[in-house]
Amino acid sequence: MIKIYSRRGNTTELIEAQSESDFPSGVAWVDLVTPTAAELDMVQKYYNIEIPSKKEVWKNNVLNRLYAEENIAYMTAALITKSGTPYPDTAAVTFILGPDFLLTVHDIDPTSFRNLGARLFKSAYLFQSSANLAEALFEEMIIRVAYNSEQVVTMLDELSHGIFATDIFLDKKVKNTTSLMKSTLKSLGNAADLNSKINESLHSISRMLIFFKQYTHNEPAQNSIIDMLSSDAQALITQSAFLSDKITFQLDATLGMINVEQNLIIKIFSIFTIFFLPATLVSSIYGMNFTHMPELHWVMGYPFALTLMAICAIVPQIYFRKKGWL
Repeated sequence: MIKIYSRRGNTTELIEAQSESDFPSGVAWVDLVTPTAAELDMVQKYYNIEIPSKKEVWKNNVLNRLYAEENIAYMTAALITKSGTPYPDTAAVTFILGPDFLLTVHDIDPTSFRNLGARLFKSAYLFQSSANLAEALFEEMIIRVAYNSEQVVTMLDELSHGIFATDIFLDKKVKNTTSLMKSTLKSLGNAADLNSKINESLHSISRMLIFFKQYTHNEPAQNSIIDMLSSDAQALITQSAFLSDKITFQLDATLGMINVEQNLIIKIFSIFTIFFLPATLVSSIYGMNFTHMPELHWVMGYPFALTLMAICAIVPQIYFRKKGWL
């Protein structure tokens, strides 16, 4: 599908191009969403450009290709997709900037692109040049990444409250603390995945902004906005690194909490073993088959043995409680 945003009179016009005659004159944003081979061929012929293939884009996705040919700038960035799912990912998006057009090619549906589309109907000044359109789109992309980063912050804050709750081991509603901590580990994994995709996207956007500034170096007013966007991207990269450290800290704390609960379980079993160890000793003594054991002939021998075993179990418990070990 080919969506074209352009300015006609005092209004912004959005059309879905079916042929070359649908392409408007003047500055336009041409958005190719999962384009077919025929649509790619039509756009390439109309603008006399060569759009990089998917294979070329993905082959260089890590270093995102940035180059200019015949006054046309070719850029690629990794944008976040499926951010609201347990399996966030990044997808390559191609940006082609010409003197009077901004061309984008992608197979995903970025929220930032939809936001810019709505913004164009209110902001006529963005159609002053293709660079203005690109700057506005990059701004929306950074805003969206910042939103995703804020989601990670919120997730980690909620997880932190659960991990470090002072009464987590005393709360009767929490029947299985280990299961709760395992769920926390899973949530931390989701946060780590999203944060890593944010970091990957930010680095590609940051590199693209540097190239974009070099390409538009003859427009000082534009450069000041690009500098601000670059600063925002760097600030988000710093925040992403901080969040990565926070995730690692919470991961270590969660594993520590699981170990604490397991140690408490082992402690309980150990205490019960100690309680009944003296009683086991008594029963072992009276279980020996010796002829000369006076207690075997007592009428009260059996109650005496049971009482002795009970005393041996109760006395250690009283002693442990006084020492504060229980």
